[in-house]
Amino acid sequence: MESGSSFAASTPLPDLDEYVRSSEAWFRSNLQALVEHPTVSPGAVNDTEIRAGLATASEILRSSGADVEIVESKGTPSLMARIRHAQPRARVLVYNHLDVQPAERAGWRQADPFRFEVEPHPERGFLYRGRGTTDDKGPALCAVRAASWATSRGLPIEVAFLWETEEEIGSPNFLDVVRARKDALGCDCVIVSDTIWPTADQPAISAGLRGSLQALLRLRTAEQEVHSGLAGGVARNPVRELCVLATAIDAAGFWHEGVVPPDAEEIASFMRSGFDPHYFLHAHHLERVTTEVPLEMMLRLWTRPTFEIHGLTGGYQGRGTKTIVPHEAELKISFRLVPDQDPRAIGEALLAFVARFNPDVTVTIGGSFAPYRSDPRGRVHDAIHDALQSATGRAPVTIREGGSIGAVPVLAAELGVGVHFLPLSLPDHGYHAPNEYFDWRQARIGMTAFARTFAALAS
Repeated sequence: MESGSSFAASTPLPDLDEYVRSSEAWFRSNLQALVEHPTVSPGAVNDTEIRAGLATASEILRSSGADVEIVESKGTPSLMARIRHAQPRARVLVYNHLDVQPAERAGWRQADPFRFEVEPHPERGFLYRGRGTTDDKGPALCAVRAASWATSRGLPIEVAFLWETEEEIGSPNFLDVVRARKDALGCDCVIVSDTIWPTADQPAISAGLRGSLQALLRLRTAEQEVHSGLAGGVARNPVRELCVLATAIDAAGFWHEGVVPPDAEEIASFMRSGFDPHYFLHAHHLERVTTEVPLEMMLRLWTRPTFEIHGLTGGYQGRGTKTIVPHEAELKISFRLVPDQDPRAIGEALLAFVARFNPDVTVTIGGSFAPYRSDPRGRVHDAIHDALQSATGRAPVTIREGGSIGAVPVLAAELGVGVHFLPLSLPDHGYHAPNEYFDWRQARIGMTAFARTFAALAS
């Protein structure tokens, strides 16, 4: 990819607006086709729906001018596609994922979360409802439609697509997929559209992702539960001991090791993001939070590690009270880690801490993936920045992302190129939540921004 460029955000692309406006029927039809495959990440347990979804995705990409290949793995396969050019001036790889979170009907307005529904909206055109609409099938289709436009104009750019099917379970086999097709995946840069804006009206470019480390803590102290009146005070209580251990981990410093605070320039960009605590609480249906100070909220979400308890099992779980001392318990925990932290080092520190604090507790380290920091400078970042500004009329701000994408550090390390972000989703779209949706305004912005990015990189 050449370093110079004569393309600017103001460069006229006279047919692009009409092309995007006329794409709503295409977008709606293909999003429905993808959403109505319940491609819930199953690992290797049952891949029937994922394979059906991949077949539909393959047809969409082929009809858009791409060569398509299904890449097998020890788990579920990935889809690799490429819209070729004989003499490309740039080669771009766009990563998305086809798998989705589970969706229980409780809490959903829809009778079936995998039944695609469309609702007119006065400001956003249409709301597209269903599991997977914003995470990540809608954004994926925006990139495909934009690549089709670039091809129809004869732009000297080659756009490849890599759609994973295990992102929602931590990408356990993604490294094998990338290594198996490393030569074919060679590119000048990777663009990911699986992150969000801070508010509904302020475009943003993510410059950092948190990593993750999961663990399961177990403690067994007896063969069976006992009556608390007969053995209480002598019998050890594993539920209580794991609660005390969790409190100690929360207060410990080991999971803060390696954190590099943001500098003044990055904080200034955060402050320009328009982050609104009330919008944030409403979008995520939160009633009580740890702080409502905007800057402190952003710092905690984007720049600091977290320790979370996801579940505690053990003892009596039925109605009323059963006065027993439980004999075993399990605690499910995770850490979200920020750039410059090493999940392996944090895992080793966790093992050492638990061994000192309560050596009878066993620790099983689960999935982990590294955090990632992108470079908010250079030709690719500038192209995305200018494209989003042209598509929205507002200059995007640079922020970080609180979530994790396990594929990103793998792509950066294995392909040796920078990974950049073109976010399209909004907090109120409902990532991982009931009533997930995407909207036509964001889809229109996405198609326009991707197309302008491709045009800039091809110039």
